[in-house]
Amino acid sequence: MTKTVTSSDSRTRILETAYRLFYEQGYHATGINQIIAEAGVAKASFYHHFPSKKDLCIAFLQKRHRDWFSWLKQEVDSHVEPRERILSLFAFLEQWLTTSKFRGCAFLNLTSEFPIPDSVIRRMIVVHKAELREYIKELVQSFVDKTASPQKVEVASLADTIYVLFEGSIITSQVYSSIWAIQSSREAVQRILT
Repeated sequence: MTKTVTSSDSRTRILETAYRLFYEQGYHATGINQIIAEAGVAKASFYHHFPSKKDLCIAFLQKRHRDWFSWLKQEVDSHVEPRERILSLFAFLEQWLTTSKFRGCAFLNLTSEFPIPDSVIRRMIVVHKAELREYIKELVQSFVDKTASPQKVEVASLADTIYVLFEGSIITSQVYSSIWAIQSSREAVQRILT
């Protein structure tokens, strides 16, 4: 008995194939014909679901955004204490970057491929990073609220420091194919939060 391939199956296979290839190879190095061949769909099916490669990239970024935040929040939510929730950001980086063979951040990788700041792809990258920055700020606010510190803590400034250490850890780990930057950043954040 032959399985009937539905339109949504084709769309899913195209998106999953592009998801893998865009992350592993980059956007410009991945051709539509390669995606079509590896997804096992007809060219007409590809264009039915994605009128252009750019439309497929937008769908990829939307899916990657949802997936990545789900992975991150799953790690953070496995901790209760506010300080440990912040530090778990770096445990997440260690696990994710070693598992991905230090391929780095899909959003940062695409930044160099889309140099025009007001392009739709670059705007999506900025939205993703802004959401991460806001999430870290929420974690820091929770930490400050729970630690009755006599000294005044500037939440936005502390959150931005952690955000920069987080992002820097991604890039440095990708460059060196090593977790030392993540470990150094985690130690720095531990000292800051003491």
